[in-house]
Amino acid sequence: MELKRSGIPALLAIPALLWFALCCTFLQALCLLLWAAGLVKEYTEAIRFLLSVMHRPFLYLMQYSGSRVFVYTAQGDVQSSILKTIGFDQSLIFSNHRGDLDWLIGLMVEDNGGGLGCCKAIVKRELIFLPLFGFSWWSADFICINRNWQADRRRLDAGYKRQHDYRQWAIPYTLTIFPEGTRLTASKLVDSQEYCKSKGLPRLDNSLCPRAKGLWSAIVGMQLDNVYDITVVEGPDSGKANVLTLAQGIPAEFHGVKQTLPELWASGGQIPHELVADSVKTEVFIEKIAPNDIPKDEDTFTSWLMGRWQAKDARIARYQKDQQFMDATGAPAQRHLLSVDPRCAQTTYCAMLWWLLSSLFFFQHCVRYGRYRLLLGTGLGTLLLVALIGVVIQRVHFTHSAQGKKAK
Repeated sequence: MELKRSGIPALLAIPALLWFALCCTFLQALCLLLWAAGLVKEYTEAIRFLLSVMHRPFLYLMQYSGSRVFVYTAQGDVQSSILKTIGFDQSLIFSNHRGDLDWLIGLMVEDNGGGLGCCKAIVKRELIFLPLFGFSWWSADFICINRNWQADRRRLDAGYKRQHDYRQWAIPYTLTIFPEGTRLTASKLVDSQEYCKSKGLPRLDNSLCPRAKGLWSAIVGMQLDNVYDITVVEGPDSGKANVLTLAQGIPAEFHGVKQTLPELWASGGQIPHELVADSVKTEVFIEKIAPNDIPKDEDTFTSWLMGRWQAKDARIARYQKDQQFMDATGAPAQRHLLSVDPRCAQTTYCAMLWWLLSSLFFFQHCVRYGRYRLLLGTGLGTLLLVALIGVVIQRVHFTHSAQGKKAK
């Protein structure tokens, strides 16, 4: 455990995972030949598969760290009402934005449904320049924006029209949007409350004021089967969790766990509430909404979204007080432990084995033919690539947006 917490195993795995990502990116680049040949559907299906494979090591971090994510729903049980449709349909997810792992929680929900290949997101344009992964997201039809409505509207409309192709081909598509636009912090909450007060809007104590325009444009521009409203609740310390803490084996739940339940990763089933009543976990409440029940007029939609955010804010407050969610009848909602697909661990360890074999072959080749400069240059290049990825992630992702009480 001490070795895992030191982060050394994860650090040693970085070159292997970068090599794996490079191989996947190379295959995605080859898939452009399908596009050029007019086989756009086949290109899309191939990219969908490679995107899924490339992101499995991220989900394995949840198992590696011992993190747990529980899902609730207002109607029925999670398995039949949510997980049997999400990832299989044409859908949109909108969620509050609590911390740095919200995107990974969304991937877990999708993977417990139809699989990772369906995932799409609206991302900052700078992330497209992230080595390896930026190209993967671009080729998988992620929508890149500058956070300026006038400049982004054409990109958004093009992304929504691309979704129409997915529907025509019956290829699952799930777009994730965070209407708050930035992660929750104490200072941003104060700014948001000042903004709401200046506009005569209801005060929100556990979430930021949502921006309606981007979500409204998606609802109007896409051809959807379902819309999922997700509420993420974490403990006070869970908000500090990120990919780096998961890589150190630190779970996204931090104190008071009465007992460990590793067998639940395999079962993925319902468990008694009392077994984990004193632990701090990531809890997710999901509501499925029929697209026809959502207003299409922009002003009406803005009021509708604010109403949902008020309900979301109250739900978070109630959970923080009572440690439970309520279903549509007012009874405690059933919960479901999300599981990590065994292929995530298999893919991660196969990637490490592939890197080890490739490295041994490359080392043997360089020594045999005296290409020591190539060997040294490759080693230095790998270190520079790791540093570059770290810098981009630090600047774009872990550096929180300064937007607070600006126009929403």
